[in-house]
Amino acid sequence: MNLHASVIALGLLAASTASAQYSDQYRRPTASPELFALEIGVGQYRVSDNAAFDRVFDDNGPYLRLELDVLPVRIPYLGRMGLGLQFGWAKYTAMGCSPTSSGASDPSCSNRSDEETRLRIFPIAPVAVLRIDVLARELGIPVIFAGKIGMDAVIFDADTGSRDESNGVSLGLRWGAQVALELDFINPQRARVLDDEWGINHTMLFVELFGSTAESKLTLGTNLSWLAGLGMTF
Repeated sequence: MNLHASVIALGLLAASTASAQYSDQYRRPTASPELFALEIGVGQYRVSDNAAFDRVFDDNGPYLRLELDVLPVRIPYLGRMGLGLQFGWAKYTAMGCSPTSSGASDPSCSNRSDEETRLRIFPIAPVAVLRIDVLARELGIPVIFAGKIGMDAVIFDADTGSRDESNGVSLGLRWGAQVALELDFINPQRARVLDDEWGINHTMLFVELFGSTAESKLTLGTNLSWLAGLGMTF
């Protein structure tokens, strides 16, 4: 029995040593500095409170967005904060509105022409960002929250057929509220390799609700829209 017990003990010790050596391949004393975040998302952008838009268009995009954040400040037991810059794009198309038989404009746009009307918007928004990562860093729960607020500059261009209808920039306030799921738990070893070799601290899937009050030249803000996508921190 003593011999059997000794063999089992040696086997467990060997397995433990091998496991520790395997883990040590991916363990590092500290993670690389986490100073930047990059997000790529797609969703819907519904222009709100614009009767002319509602009269012609009935779609919500799609809306594409790229965001880069610089996060130099860490607040202990809360998260990181800094500044970000968002670049968005959305396109809306519909057949143009034709006047009534009397020549008056048709407020309901029930009579469509054979020319296509296009509206393109390019929202650019510098924002202040707070990423609350205390659950992931202190408790091991892979959930991140983020809040964003800043100025929104919506560049727009509209045309019907070959005719330019309108263009310019509408200004307003942009806000966003995001929840993200960090993906490191799926394969922690691979996550460490990404950090060691590429400087990618974490990857995440996110969903964000956002709004805009851009209306200085043309009402192009949205009361509430959404997007989802992939994010990384560096």
